[in-house]
Amino acid sequence: MRVKGLIVGAAFSITAAVLCTFVFGVVVSFLVLMAATPILYVGIFLQVIVPFIVVLSIAGAQFKKIDRVSEGRKLVISIIMAFVVVTYAGTFGSLTTHRIVWGNELANLAVEDIIVWGIIYGFLLLPLAAPVGRWLLLLLVDCCKYFEDSKEGDI
Repeated sequence: MRVKGLIVGAAFSITAAVLCTFVFGVVVSFLVLMAATPILYVGIFLQVIVPFIVVLSIAGAQFKKIDRVSEGRKLVISIIMAFVVVTYAGTFGSLTTHRIVWGNELANLAVEDIIVWGIIYGFLLLPLAAPVGRWLLLLLVDCCKYFEDSKEGDI
């Protein structure tokens, strides 16, 4: 089931990244009182897709162990997942997205400041990101259980 859990985790992570990108884009559009440009959605998706794939694929491969731990440990796992995703998206994800989307050299950016503030955002956004991470972890475990119980002809 490790390979199947890894595949389910990767597919689930793409779905979660698209959902989070859409929700974040709508929130930003509402706060700025204007429609979000498509480049905003592409940028956010590129920022969160890598950490989502890494974190949720590992969680999918280890879902049996995650399912057996206590609720407190599941909360700690979801907090770590949320911190990794937000911190990566705020640091290396934003630098990579800037390079891919706009094609500019990173010499024009304050890279050190982006990394420092990305880590600070990781801590500041934990109260918002941890419940979302907990919800995603529970959904992932349920999806892995469903695909574990299904037969090859059912899928």
